[in-house]
Amino acid sequence: MYNFILQILIMASLAVVIYLVARTIPRIDDNIVLSSPRNSFFDKIISKMPLEKLDLMLNNLLEKMLRKFKILIMKFDNVLTKWLSGFKSDAAKDKNIRPSIFDTPDPNIINKEEERRRE
Repeated sequence: MYNFILQILIMASLAVVIYLVARTIPRIDDNIVLSSPRNSFFDKIISKMPLEKLDLMLNNLLEKMLRKFKILIMKFDNVLTKWLSGFKSDAAKDKNIRPSIFDTPDPNIINKEEERRRE
């Protein structure tokens, strides 16, 4: 019960904080000009860079790298699958190990079981 009350108090305080932040957002001016007495060398370089083109190039490069990484992971998965299948014995590969309930039973096995019961 105490945990429930504490959770309600935490959620209520979070709601109050969000409400207060939402009320103060309209007061913040978007047109604030930062006064910089001189433009530095790095500011000039950054302002001349085509950031949109760089962003597209980085996105394309990341997409290609992720696709190649995905292919490598799939190849590694295939190698592991082949390696794990090598652990199975040849008899297990050729023959189904689990008996089927629809197979007809071997009469020799049934006769041996009946002889054991009679003894």
